[in-house]
Amino acid sequence: MAVDTYVVGNDGNVTIGTETVIKVRSFAANLSRTKSDVTAFGDSGKRVRYGFLNVAGSLNGIMLVDATNTGVTIQSNIFWAKTTTVALTLSLYGTNTKIVSGVGMDSFAFNSDKSGDATVTANFETGDGTAVAVTWMQ
Repeated sequence: MAVDTYVVGNDGNVTIGTETVIKVRSFAANLSRTKSDVTAFGDSGKRVRYGFLNVAGSLNGIMLVDATNTGVTIQSNIFWAKTTTVALTLSLYGTNTKIVSGVGMDSFAFNSDKSGDATVTANFETGDGTAVAVTWMQ
């Protein structure tokens, strides 16, 4: 069978509780594992022990606000609460190929132009102590 279908990113959301606070427009996500060299005397080759899966990267999106658009909304928790993590879902292909993780977000940049395009850019990294879930073509 020919491999001729492109995997194209198509969706992403940042949520706090049940509220979507950022609709993702673009993202770059790096999956990595920590590793420890556990080679010891008597081994005939290198031994490595792998740790937890981590996701880190950056995203660009559009902030959402509540219907009243007044006061402190749930979105502000992302910016000033030191221990707040948010649920991040990045879809790579349809609904069955995605990365889901509780992440901390930092380094925010806000962008706005005269035509009304207002976006936010932020860095993210796994931060809530639960495993990163990667679903690939399930």
